[in-house]
Amino acid sequence: MQLNVIEDRDFNFHKVWLQHLVNSLDGISNQRLRLAFWIIDNLDKENQLVMTQRAIAAGSGMSLNTVTRTMKALQEGDPPFLQKINSGAYRVNPDVIWKGSYSNRMGVIYKYKEKASERKSQKEQQEQMTIDDLPEA
Repeated sequence: MQLNVIEDRDFNFHKVWLQHLVNSLDGISNQRLRLAFWIIDNLDKENQLVMTQRAIAAGSGMSLNTVTRTMKALQEGDPPFLQKINSGAYRVNPDVIWKGSYSNRMGVIYKYKEKASERKSQKEQQEQMTIDDLPEA
């Protein structure tokens, strides 16, 4: 009797959800699209780019102004292509593009959604504080 074991191998390939990628990058100019692909090429195994915008500009050969505008635009797509984790750290949406195994992707999706929920909650609190500061009519 011979036993053949077939394993799923996802190593070293980017998986792209094309419709999400197109929606995320809609309206991005050629130079900005080049930066998005540079980001993809420089992701770690957690779908993160740990680099300041100044370092990204130097590494990509683009101006700091272009990098700043592009990073902001990539965070505003629907779905957003990029999520700011903190100053100098970004995560590419694992529902848009992913490099690695399925199980690792599930862990990163959890982190991504947790951070998105945290940012939404902070934004709602800021909006509520602003409303509370308004004088009553």
